[in-house]
Parts: sequence; structure tokens; C-alpha cells
Amino acid sequence: MNPPNAAPVIMVMAAGAATRFGSAKQLARLPNGCTLVRHAALTALETGLPVQMVIGAHGELVRAELVGLDLAIVEASEWWRGIGRSIAQGVEALLAKRAAPSGLLLTLADLPQVTSFDLRRLADLHRQSPDRLLVSGFGDNRGPPCLFPADCLPALAALDGDDGARAVVKAQAARVTAVPLAAAGLDIDRPDDLLRMPPT
Repeated sequence: MNPPNAAPVIMVMAAGAATRFGSAKQLARLPNGCTLVRHAALTALETGLPVQMVIGAHGELVRAELVGLDLAIVEASEWWRGIGRSIAQGVEALLAKRAAPSGLLLTLADLPQVTSFDLRRLADLHRQSPDRLLVSGFGDNRGPPCLFPADCLPALAALDGDDGARAVVKAQAARVTAVPLAAAGLDIDRPDDLLRMPPT
């Protein structure tokens, strides 16, 4: 059982090949010059929570963008099987550690408008209701960042394929809470999507 003040771990997914983007999307630069993956890492670290980055495709280049940051890096050796398998390998690494987190805050490196405030908000709601599965809401859509209670970790570790964590969310529908985070839906899939980013 987790102590009352136990903290979730933030896991940032940055393992995909980004075929729709046409190149290593993790290394695409935002208007401020920061790469997507480093921006995601810095945003997560600003929360003060433990951070784990999951890398895979373009692994050496992505790892180089994370040099000097106080976070854990997990290499998803089977990233080519889809984001589900990469999530599973990241969770397997968490479960191998002695101290289990109270939950897993799962986010993606290609959500540059998600802020540390957004992530802290999910973590605060998790502390208030640790048994709820929190998903971000944007319009009629639901998706990451998502915060899974600790008892969902085994199901996440069993994922495979390209469907991400949707199956776990669906299976736990009775305890899902949607949290309005408008920026969560603004992901980067293609180079033109970077044009939507405001200058900083």
C-alpha cells in the first residue's frame, strides 16, 4: 500500500519512429529553439516529480538531447511493435524498482503546449482521489496526459501494438475522470503542426 503522500512518476513517451512527421520528430525544434523531447523533459521536471523518459527509435540522438537532466531513461528495445509495447517496457522498468509509485502520469513528447501546471494539476487531483484514473479532456476527445493509479501498472505492462493505453482506460471506465486540459489535444504529427506553436 502506498503512503498517503506518495507521488506519481511522470513517464514521457519519446520512442516512436514518427513516420507521419517524416524525420526524427523528437528532435524537431520549437520556435524557442528547444527540441520537442527536451522541452517535454524540462516541462516534466518543473513539476518536481520523478521523471522517466522512454526512448527507442533515434535513440542515440534523443538521448543526447537529455544530457544533464535529472531523470531516468528507459530504452524501449521493441519500440517498433508500437507505443503500447514501449509503454509496457517503460512500466516494466518502473516495476523492477524497489519502491512503487502511487501512480503513473503518462504523457507524450509531442504535446508541447501541455505545461508543468497541467501536470501538477493532475498530480494534485491524484493525491485527492488516488483510486481515480484521470484522463485529459479536450472537446469531445479524451487522451494523454493520463494518470493511472498504481493498481493499473500490471495492465499497462501487458500492453502491445499501436493502440497505446486505450484498452486500460476502457477497461477501467467506471473510475475514469476527465480533466479539462485544452492544450492536451494539440499534438505535433507533421512539420506544419509546428506553425501552430506560439513564439516564446
